[in-house]
Amino acid sequence: MKYNGVIQRKIERIAENTRRLRSLLPVTCDRLVSDFFLQGGIERTLQVSVEAMIDIANRVGSLENQPPASESYQALRMLQDLGVLKDADRYRDMIRFRNFMVHRYEHIDPEIIVAILANHLGDFDDFIKEIESYAG
Repeated sequence: MKYNGVIQRKIERIAENTRRLRSLLPVTCDRLVSDFFLQGGIERTLQVSVEAMIDIANRVGSLENQPPASESYQALRMLQDLGVLKDADRYRDMIRFRNFMVHRYEHIDPEIIVAILANHLGDFDDFIKEIESYAG
């Protein structure tokens, strides 16, 4: 399956966001607490990246004539069922974090953000690789 320009642009957005987040490393909790706009910018960048993943999943599903997913995580499960992703569960916490940021935005623990930046930016890279590998 060859993906379309919309999917490619979303892949590029995720890759660029990940590159920009890496350019901030190392990030500490103290640095986030003392810089409101840095924390907010990182949160927004992570949110947009996860939303792009969800959009990609829904678009691939549509191109494969699948019905729309009723929940964000189900879109990723659909990709696993289609053989696009090896393990949708690997990305489940990303969806949960995005949902938390969107719906419980009044307080995001800076330690969680630091942990994501230090340990999970590669998850975005792996998602892109899986999509591109499937698209051929």
